[in-house]
Amino acid sequence: MTELLHAALRFPTVVFTIALGIALVYWVFVLVGALDLDLLGGGHVDGIGDGIGDVGGHDVGHDGGGDGGHDGDGGGGGGVWQGLGLGAVPLTISITVILLVGWSSSLLAMTYLVGDSGLLRALLLPFVLVLSLPVAALLVRPLAPMFRVHEGKSNADYVGHVCTVTSNSVDDAFGFATIEDGGSLVQISVRCDKAGTLLRGDKALVIEFDAARRNFVVEPAVDMLPPAEAGEEKSNG
Repeated sequence: MTELLHAALRFPTVVFTIALGIALVYWVFVLVGALDLDLLGGGHVDGIGDGIGDVGGHDVGHDGGGDGGHDGDGGGGGGVWQGLGLGAVPLTISITVILLVGWSSSLLAMTYLVGDSGLLRALLLPFVLVLSLPVAALLVRPLAPMFRVHEGKSNADYVGHVCTVTSNSVDDAFGFATIEDGGSLVQISVRCDKAGTLLRGDKALVIEFDAARRNFVVEPAVDMLPPAEAGEEKSNG
């Protein structure tokens, strides 16, 4: 243990030792915040939002599982950093892994390769830094999907889609329907100015989103079809 401590405090390993110690303190505070421990008079750390979207003034209901997103705390810049994939995870994670790889590599090199050579020890620091980047990139790559951001659809994205009426009827004051979204069914609030034309199970076309009423405006899908196809649709119905 004493030999390990002595080696960790020798140049250039000591550079990584100090930096890794700072990173360790940072992660301790992150862990304390995540556990919501009220230490030293610390305040409450807000959790992640409920993640429930709102479409047409109502909560989105998915029959299947939706994709979750995580904002992270920012990736690195462009160039080599992004090219290696280090920007796919939060910057603090990438830097911590680089420091850990650098510390381990420097410690092993000092013990088995460099020895007491002053010149080799001086050259070891930049060599280890360069070597740590691709190695760290390989180690963080499996974590990238956890921090991938999935952007949800806006109300405008549903315009032009066909929905299925789920309420008994749809008029200019009331109505619900479901619309398919990537294999899941989303319930939306709909309105139709033609009262009595849409009943449960009917297909309707979303023509716009009324921001004032916070509802989707729909028309019977059969009315949107050419006359020949509309006749076939009515006969099949």
